[in-house]
Amino acid sequence: MLNQQLGQQEYLAGAYSIADIATYPWVWRHDGHHIALEDYPNVKRWYEQIGLRPAVKRGMEIPRK
Repeated sequence: MLNQQLGQQEYLAGAYSIADIATYPWVWRHDGHHIALEDYPNVKRWYEQIGLRPAVKRGMEIPRK
């Protein structure tokens, strides 16, 4: 469902929003759930695009400290 939605628009709600911010950490755990993002090309594109945002990079470093 997520892959289909992201095939129709750049972000989950059309424009970058709290929906993307809240969903990104769930997708970030894809390896631990044995989910290959290559099987979901629209989710992969979205995930990589969100991951390049400076604020997201800073935020995702916090759990690692």
